[in-house]
Amino acid sequence: MNSPKAVILSALKPIHGKLRTQKINAFLSIVNATCGTATLLDVGGGPGITGEFLPLYARFQDVVVVNLQPQHMPQVDGVRIRAMIGDGRALPFERGAFDWVFSNAVIEHVGKYEDQILFASEIRRVASRGYFVACPNRYFPLEPHSLLPFFQFLPAALQKRIAPYSPGYLSTYEEINLLSPSQLQRLFPEAHVRAVGFPILGNSIIASYRKE
Repeated sequence: MNSPKAVILSALKPIHGKLRTQKINAFLSIVNATCGTATLLDVGGGPGITGEFLPLYARFQDVVVVNLQPQHMPQVDGVRIRAMIGDGRALPFERGAFDWVFSNAVIEHVGKYEDQILFASEIRRVASRGYFVACPNRYFPLEPHSLLPFFQFLPAALQKRIAPYSPGYLSTYEEINLLSPSQLQRLFPEAHVRAVGFPILGNSIIASYRKE
């Protein structure tokens, strides 16, 4: 018999997939027709839970996926995809090395705000045409990793006690620093920052920038 947590996460998969697809489509809308022969860097990414990011990769000519953990990357026809181990706070690439940089729900995991500044600076540095960075909205009432209301506002000591009982993806405490729209705007000053996802108060925020 499946555990209650497994049942909850399974029930949420369609919603999770729909929200991710919404973000992918938002990114492709700013990339527009330039992506067919362009290069893409996915910072902290991978193929996704159900391979939902592979259609995104298929729109580019050359894709590099950087992650702290090894990633198995399925083949996509007509696209060169490479996975490498690296830290988004110190990317091993030259300035403007990629046309586009994409990062989904990673910046909240890289550490404190000082680490997030480094992460954002690296994305801005290596992107020559533009970038798209998404993360959970700090002001959305349901914290997405724990699936507990207002978990993000609790002190770390209390989070550590509660995390093992989370109905969400968390099973042990992890430092997660969600961002507000104003914080994301400070990290990406030239970007357009907006909330997406659930109506009225979006569960995610994105910073998108296209160099004109």
